[in-house]
Amino acid sequence: MKLHLVLAILMLVVAAPAAAQSDPAAVEQSFEAYKQALIDGDGAEASKLTSSDTHAFLKQTLDRALTMQEAEVRALPLLDQISVLMLRHNMKADDLRAMKDGDPVAYAVDHGSFDMNEVQKLEAADFTVTGTQAQAPLSNLKGSPIPVNVYFKEEAGTWRFDLLSSIAPFRAVFDAQAGLLTNLNGPGGQGAVVPLILHLITGRAPDANIWNPPG
Repeated sequence: MKLHLVLAILMLVVAAPAAAQSDPAAVEQSFEAYKQALIDGDGAEASKLTSSDTHAFLKQTLDRALTMQEAEVRALPLLDQISVLMLRHNMKADDLRAMKDGDPVAYAVDHGSFDMNEVQKLEAADFTVTGTQAQAPLSNLKGSPIPVNVYFKEEAGTWRFDLLSSIAPFRAVFDAQAGLLTNLNGPGGQGAVVPLILHLITGRAPDANIWNPPG
């Protein structure tokens, strides 16, 4: 799956009503509104309606990309390794610092990190609301090998995108295949799998020094 599409899913936050409601239509309204925010490049609007744990996770991933040494990165779950190394692969150190020190969600939206043509095609089925969480199957997601549900959570009276629930299926797939993928690294634990994944996603081979933090 293209990483920018994964990130688009991860950040599907929307302009919700002043008070979150149990009515699925309220979540659907939020979904559609956020699509427009992404298309318009309105990073501030997307950011203020992103869940607090989403912000915390993105900040943590950026911090890892800037500081983690090779042994620490290799000890992470596979999806987290890919997230850290993809940032190193695609961004300069100064840009990573600017993104972390500012607002990662707003930065990504303001800098057009998504394929807007693909974002426009994304559609959600009817939302199911259970307490403070809502979810719906997502369709027209180009290149996804597994079904994807988009999740929202209620925070302070607003429906906000729930990052960790939305990426859980991808994490489960990687975790389930961890043993097989480790074997593909070959003798000596060369760690070839993650760089290969980065190469396949981006069409560019990563630098041999990618396991180390940028200078």
